[in-house]
Amino acid sequence: MKFQDGAADIFLAPGELVVCRDAVRIRTILGSCIAVCLWDRRRRVGGVNHYLLPRPTDGKTCDNRFGSVAIPRLIAGVCRAGGAPVDLEAAVIGGGRPMAGITIGAAGEANTAVALELLGERGIPVVRQETGGDHGRGLLFNPHTGELTVRRVRGWAELAVEGRLR
Repeated sequence: MKFQDGAADIFLAPGELVVCRDAVRIRTILGSCIAVCLWDRRRRVGGVNHYLLPRPTDGKTCDNRFGSVAIPRLIAGVCRAGGAPVDLEAAVIGGGRPMAGITIGAAGEANTAVALELLGERGIPVVRQETGGDHGRGLLFNPHTGELTVRRVRGWAELAVEGRLR
């Protein structure tokens, strides 16, 4: 879908990653998942991933559902698109527990920890972090301008009604 200003709209599903230099609106909805938004402000290039789990349990699986895979791939993708490692900055969004009363482990906390660990190892500053809590989040990111909007969503019922962010 194109908007009046010419920007395209991309919905990012779990396990997906997108990198681009163009003025697009990348949207996603997060519960315990994490989205890492990466941006090089000097070169106006960036990207987002949306991962479900911190690391594969078998040590062999390598797809973007896992932070330990998706984060290095996002960094490499932004650099291939023209970003410079020394100029990258990140936002880490998600890692909540929107299903109040259900404790399936600490997936959100583990997802957040792997993002902070891997970005820290690579010297990429986290300039914004909105993680944890008992709610989900809706995210809208423009990799050309670096504009990031995050909206809290109370629970799964509200996520289901929204379907896509507006």
